[in-house]
Amino acid sequence: MTQEDANELNKEQALEAGRQLAFPLSTGSGYPITGLTKREYMATQLMVGLLSNGHKKEIAAGLSVQATELLLIELNKKQ
Repeated sequence: MTQEDANELNKEQALEAGRQLAFPLSTGSGYPITGLTKREYMATQLMVGLLSNGHKKEIAAGLSVQATELLLIELNKKQ
């Protein structure tokens, strides 16, 4: 496997991890209650920080999504 292949696999795994629920709860039936994904939760936290520092909402939204994806990829590398 080349380094490029490894990087692509890491990216796919990281983005898949981001689709998991951030705070899963069980109803007792074995099915989790829906809510924010890890990716959505991380992006909202980043966006709040950017907006509180005066960034325009369109810029903050784009930066939040980009930063979230990069963070998920980096966190997956550490596992």
